[in-house]
Amino acid sequence: MHGQTPVQWKARSMIGAVLLLLLALPVGCAILPGHWRPGWNEDWRGRGTPPDTGASWKLSAHETKDGRFIGLALSGGGSRSANFSAAVMLELERHQLDGQSLLDKADVISAVSGGALTAAYYGLGPSNAGPFTEQALRDALGYNFQGTWLWRWFLPHNIFRFWLSDFTRSDIMVQVFNDRLFHHKTFADLRPHPKILINSTLRNDHTRFTFTDDRFQALYSNLARHQIANAVNASSAFPAIFDDVTLEQYTDPPKYFHLYDGGPKDNLGVQALLEFLLRAVAGTNLDTLFPKGCVIFIVDASPASGNERLADRESDRTVLDYFVNTNAIDATDVMLGDLRERLLKEMGIISVDREIGGTVQLPDPHSCRCEVRHVALRHLLYRDDLPDEELAARVTRIKTKLWVSQQEQDDLFTAAKLLVAELGEKKLLPDDSMKTSCQPKPPLK
Repeated sequence: MHGQTPVQWKARSMIGAVLLLLLALPVGCAILPGHWRPGWNEDWRGRGTPPDTGASWKLSAHETKDGRFIGLALSGGGSRSANFSAAVMLELERHQLDGQSLLDKADVISAVSGGALTAAYYGLGPSNAGPFTEQALRDALGYNFQGTWLWRWFLPHNIFRFWLSDFTRSDIMVQVFNDRLFHHKTFADLRPHPKILINSTLRNDHTRFTFTDDRFQALYSNLARHQIANAVNASSAFPAIFDDVTLEQYTDPPKYFHLYDGGPKDNLGVQALLEFLLRAVAGTNLDTLFPKGCVIFIVDASPASGNERLADRESDRTVLDYFVNTNAIDATDVMLGDLRERLLKEMGIISVDREIGGTVQLPDPHSCRCEVRHVALRHLLYRDDLPDEELAARVTRIKTKLWVSQQEQDDLFTAAKLLVAELGEKKLLPDDSMKTSCQPKPPLK
């Protein structure tokens, strides 16, 4: 206490105690045993076969009854993708096919990250999520999920669990998703049609993890009782901002599967759609199952590849950067660029972003092909007929974040109208005369 008053000595002692506590907190998950996370999957051993849900690889009469296959792949990209995907789906709803809206004819929607918000909302339907109207979607998906997530860090019960248990930043976002979009609904609440495939990346072996009935059965768990918000959170749990989402395989000893954002494996969501088709045609042919055509829409909200505005700023740090470094998002966008280009070329989009139509070959005996339509924000950069010359620059520079401004949302909905209208003008939307294209059979000798 030499040279210190009793008050000073007491203050320094308290600071030292706090620092010691903070050093001990990283092992906090051992302080309070058990699962404090709301997203832990349920042990279903010895309780019978779980029921089927709308998240399944199984081909049913819902998909085959009209003789056509319509698939939607909704890309990642935070709220930029969520709003753009919703706007494109609304435009497809306005197009008629066989006396129904084209959107109603969709059989499978595969989604990643931000696109998963829209896919899950649509899959739950009006009674469980909300109406699929422009105003309802603008209200639901224009919400500042990110801001609410940040202030929820400081709620007393979240502070307690975050520092002393296995509760993570990702679990706080589950709270936000449930409050604003999914209302604690589970996979049992999904409509049977269309199938909804939510994709994430499995950190254990860097493969794609798709939330399906059989994947959960392999965990000895029950997807029907798993909350939708947990899966959407796993699909959008961007590394460096959100923590891994853990699922348990109920074996002896138990095994654990660690999931994060689906983007690093496939930020377009097309791989799960192709897997669904490959499983469907096993032992048969695409034209046998779907003689009236097969179309995949890739709704691609990828941003522009550069950011010239950085040259005019001394610092690009935002409020969020005080908690996590968001430049990791830009770095990931760079790395995902090559993967995106490769996937699109495999889907027949050779001149990426310029072309909007392609085909993908399926390995069935008839060598049938599925049509591909690429609805991409970056395609606007190659159009010189836009009513607003600055639209393409604005809309492709919306950052990957979980909120959008009013201007950004307006631009995304305008972009969707222009891009789907272009598909219609070029006769690239499916119509009643469409047939599945296959290679001609070789002549008999």
